[in-house]
Amino acid sequence: MGTLMQDIRFAIRMLLKNPGFTTVVVLTLALGIGANTAIFSYVNAWIINPLPYPNGERLIVMEALDTKTGMTQQQSTAADFRDFQIQSKDFEELAAWAPRSFNLAGDGPPERAEGTRVSWNFFQTLGAKPFLGRAFLPSDDVAGAGHVVILSRGLWETRFAGDPQVVGRKIKVNGESYEVVGVMPANFQLSLAGRANLWTPLALSQKELDDRRNSWLDTLGRRKQGVPMASAQAELSAIAAQLEKAYPKTNTHSGVLLQSLKDAIGQEAGNQPVMILFWIVGFVLLIACANVANLMLAHATGRARELAIRSALGAGRSRLIRQLLTETVMVFIAGGAVGVFFAYWCLGWIEAAIPARSRGYLLNYGKVALDLRTLAYVFCIALFAGIIFGLAPALSSSKLDDVNSMLKDATGRATGNRSGARLRSIFVVAEVALAVVIVVCSALMIRSFVGITRANPGFQQQNVLVAELTLPATKYKSPAKFKAFYDQVLERVRALPQMTAVGADQQVPFGDNCCSILQVTVVGRPAQDPGQVPGAQYSIVTPEYFDTMQISLAKGRNFSDADGPTTMPVVIINQEMARQFWPHADPIGQKLHFHADEDVDATIIGVAGNVKMHGAMNYHVEREMYVAFAQFPSREMGIVVRSAADRTTLASAIRSAIWSVDSEQPVSVVRPLEAIMAEHYTGYGIISQLMGYFSLLGLFLGAIGIYGVMAFMVAQRTSEIGIRIALGAQPSQILRLVVGRGLWLAGIGIALGIVGALAMSRLLVFMPAGISPHDPLTFAGVAVLIAAVSLAACYIPARRAMRIDPLAAVRYE
Repeated sequence: MGTLMQDIRFAIRMLLKNPGFTTVVVLTLALGIGANTAIFSYVNAWIINPLPYPNGERLIVMEALDTKTGMTQQQSTAADFRDFQIQSKDFEELAAWAPRSFNLAGDGPPERAEGTRVSWNFFQTLGAKPFLGRAFLPSDDVAGAGHVVILSRGLWETRFAGDPQVVGRKIKVNGESYEVVGVMPANFQLSLAGRANLWTPLALSQKELDDRRNSWLDTLGRRKQGVPMASAQAELSAIAAQLEKAYPKTNTHSGVLLQSLKDAIGQEAGNQPVMILFWIVGFVLLIACANVANLMLAHATGRARELAIRSALGAGRSRLIRQLLTETVMVFIAGGAVGVFFAYWCLGWIEAAIPARSRGYLLNYGKVALDLRTLAYVFCIALFAGIIFGLAPALSSSKLDDVNSMLKDATGRATGNRSGARLRSIFVVAEVALAVVIVVCSALMIRSFVGITRANPGFQQQNVLVAELTLPATKYKSPAKFKAFYDQVLERVRALPQMTAVGADQQVPFGDNCCSILQVTVVGRPAQDPGQVPGAQYSIVTPEYFDTMQISLAKGRNFSDADGPTTMPVVIINQEMARQFWPHADPIGQKLHFHADEDVDATIIGVAGNVKMHGAMNYHVEREMYVAFAQFPSREMGIVVRSAADRTTLASAIRSAIWSVDSEQPVSVVRPLEAIMAEHYTGYGIISQLMGYFSLLGLFLGAIGIYGVMAFMVAQRTSEIGIRIALGAQPSQILRLVVGRGLWLAGIGIALGIVGALAMSRLLVFMPAGISPHDPLTFAGVAVLIAAVSLAACYIPARRAMRIDPLAAVRYE
């Protein structure tokens, strides 16, 4: 221990003796370790430990599985859920939920709040408890029971001013009186359920319990202690097989697939891009470590005479290795300490970049921090990286082949051994290779992000404002009342100044109500196998919707005022649906059969252009059909307005127009469609920005590494270069000597990096159509960029070598 303390004290003295060298090394490490630490904090919060619930490893989500095609969907029917809940023995609890928008009135202006209908045991299944009041009881979850509601802490603080007496208070939800029975803690969220500001019991009606056609419930469960996932899967699969036999018309080929809640949330949070980013910052850290190892090696080479003296005084090689290794580890630990501050800055920047409306989707938003686990990670990274990357320089520098010659060199300009030069070259090649991998993956990610945000969504989002509404069932009980309300609202909004076009859609692209799917069959075609009826996205629109959104009609006609409740139902399909259902025929005049509250046969009157309804990176166009609002009025609609007027003034005018029809009708935030779309891309945008920053950092560190090695080579070969110049070597020859050596190392690194990038890019499976993970343009561009940077890094030492004075150089000999 005494010897170790002596080594540490000596290492500190040596580092303080060279403040410039120490500062450069520590800052280089701080950038690599700090970036790595910040991203690890998100990996820890979103992937390693995303569940703030007790025994979270036993929580599962259940998906409906098509046993014939292998396709899955999250939702199940209410009837199937109830059967699973009753018959299952391997679960402590099975719970269900369904996102829903709620209207709040009283205690302030009308407000539209995102919430969730949940089974009474939803919170019990998760192991979560309200911090005020109680959770739901079985008696609350019965059709016709008294209305109760649980609030989120955010809603409790903003709308009810954090009133501790809110429990027991009556509030107006969807036009009915609800009793507040509890308030959930801050940051309680089940990300798979989306944003939620309040929760109400499911209270399934008998009609819902008997329905095996419409899948709308998400299901989660908690396995009993000691029950493995395989056993629980087998049990639910057996129950699904029994239901298939009992209900062949609806449950044929219907199975079930279990997934841990941790994995499900991880997929939703974007595990793959986050993990790719984690690998990228890991490569940045490796480049930083290789740079430091090179610097330490060069520094130790300059201390060759000192090491020779210590060796002559009796220090063995193991003693020299331990001393040099101690110095390196001390530098890495200092870099880790400074890196923590850089990581704090990164965390603050990332969280500030997340829009407020997007934060509700992140289960651990606000909990991402440098906790003890993260600090332990930083310490281990610094310690092990210091040992691993300090060992090679220590071994190389402690190998003193000729102590006498080093002692005779009064100048201290030891040339170092060949193994040291070879090691420095290896480090440079590794840095360049890692930089190529980083820049290629970052370029692919950024190109994909830019490509998908600039891709034509099938409509013109500029100058469009959206206001989404949900009419309360207690006040608007009939389709005629739905229609009357929206007709009046649209008429008054059209009367506002500077209106270009006004329409309405039940499911505005990228909106909160997107998307409903109905099973569809072609009338007159042979019946398909039960359970294999294709689905299509379903939206209710007014005739002006297509003009407002500037969605093109490829053929046929638009809806008109003649398409009313007493006429034959009509439908417009998109081009993708036409391609799949009628690849070699004209769909106009064909009839579709679907179930929308009741069985409907509708005639196709038009084919609309394909529209991008949501913002997934791996988005594929879905089948979609539109029906006329006049024939199928809906309580939930989105008012879309196209106007070049001032957005703030226009948003206020739209709210006033709605409230002039019904002063108690809540209105969602009236937002530009461009802003709504941007929110969907926020996560990928932040990751793309980070990858861009880290790729520049990796490129910079790689260039510094090449520059450092070439500058050191010039310094070590000053005498040789001077002699060459004295013997008649031209400046261009000296330039080729230095630059050629640097570009040779860079070329090897680029070749190895391209191979590594080809392997790494296979992970980029979320790349949108049109951009290949093996895009030759990207690879070629990155290779040219790295070569140019390497050339610039070599040129400065080469210029210095060209200016060496032969007399001054040979004076050392």
